Amino acid sequence: MNRKHEWFVKVQALCMAAMITLAALCQPVKVQAAEVVQPSLGIDVSRYQGQIDWAQVAASGVQFAMIRVGYRTQNTGVLNEDPYARYNLQEATKAGIKVGAYFFSSAVNAQEAVEEAEFTANILDKYQITYPVAYDCEGFRNSTSRQYALGKDVRTALAVGFLDVIAQRGYTPMFYASKNEMEGSRDWNMDVLASKYKVWVSWYPELPFPQTPACTYTGIHSMWQYTAKAAIAGVGGLVDMNIAYFAYTEVAAAKDASGAVQVDASAAANVQYTEVYEVVTPSSENLNLRTVPSTASNDTIVVTIHSGDMIFRTGVGNNGWSKVLLNGVELYASSSYLKKVM
Repeated sequence: MNRKHEWFVKVQALCMAAMITLAALCQPVKVQAAEVVQPSLGIDVSRYQGQIDWAQVAASGVQFAMIRVGYRTQNTGVLNEDPYARYNLQEATKAGIKVGAYFFSSAVNAQEAVEEAEFTANILDKYQITYPVAYDCEGFRNSTSRQYALGKDVRTALAVGFLDVIAQRGYTPMFYASKNEMEGSRDWNMDVLASKYKVWVSWYPELPFPQTPACTYTGIHSMWQYTAKAAIAGVGGLVDMNIAYFAYTEVAAAKDASGAVQVDASAAANVQYTEVYEVVTPSSENLNLRTVPSTASNDTIVVTIHSGDMIFRTGVGNNGWSKVLLNGVELYASSSYLKKVM
């Protein structure tokens, strides 16, 4: 038994003990037939983790994965599928890991929230989605975000609009946000959201679970993202780790029995770049240029450019990255943080 596996065994044992104290905080949502009050350990992933070896992840003791299906860009509002979504859904399931999903939203009206939910469900329908489907909305306090002017009530209504559609499509809806945003309903109307959906809270204590046995968020919640710095076999770089205060005794059936089209073993092979020839500048204060289209390791950062610096963009990928030229060298930058100058 390797050290990572020993760690997971110890964590699972501690989970059972922690459940006694945590039960009072668990979400009062109707339990489905296959759902049991039992802790489970999982990761959440997106294109930022690159290509994952899911067999290794399963062998390390991970029981579930929350997989990003897509996102809407925060500045321009463009809807995108995460280029690794189908690969991750396919391969995690093959490895025996139960899967859930999430969507990163920057909706500014009800129509966009519904569009995001339908977009998410249409992709998920061909996969076995056992764990919840979550709404994730971040960065709205950034002045460059298209959601910057939205108030708490509007943001909450947009989350409800998304999650109600997810529920109507037959999935378990879940709301995700940080402890600071949810505590005392600072940025979200948690009385509304917690009464309708499971709640997934992110809070990273100095000592992660199980050294810190419970999240200090005072509201009811069903899942806790307790670190963004877990090292898991099969995942390049660091990854978010979660404990759910529930589990499932069986795998859910796909809503669409026709099944998903099998994707290539290398999700990166499915990335396509549209050629462009334009000058761009960072829409944020700082932007890292990298040797590869991934944030899995800081070792790939070549240089950090700043707002007002201009570089030449040669391609826009369906993976959320752009190809750029700096002193004749091709590098990569996140498309979400670039804006066209000419």
